[in-house]
Amino acid sequence: MDKNEGKTVLIIEKQANYTQLLVKQVMFAGLNPVVAVTGAGGLRKVEECRPDLILLEMELTDMDGLEFVLTVRRKPEADHIPIVAMSTFPHMKAIALQHGCNEFLLKPIKMIHLMGHVRKFLREEVNAGGV
Repeated sequence: MDKNEGKTVLIIEKQANYTQLLVKQVMFAGLNPVVAVTGAGGLRKVEECRPDLILLEMELTDMDGLEFVLTVRRKPEADHIPIVAMSTFPHMKAIALQHGCNEFLLKPIKMIHLMGHVRKFLREEVNAGGV
């Protein structure tokens, strides 16, 4: 059995077609996708399901992605969760990484590249003492 099987990936994405693509990739990898389309919805999901990884669209409709990251990083129960930021704006990379994201991917994202990062972060979590 894969050590990552059964882990939860929270996908926060406002574009339905991109969300569907991400959900399929996460499921294909044996992971459990949880979806939110707003930052507020994402914050609720962080508390409800305690995801193992967050895929975050930085340009949300209700809040700035950086605000979301800073809010998660202030929560002791969630501050360790890896966050992979996604954006169509290259200038967001340095800002996202400075504000607590673990990785930044420029859209459009090659799914094989994205899933490599997902596996890397989940593997690091296992090696750091996760189950």
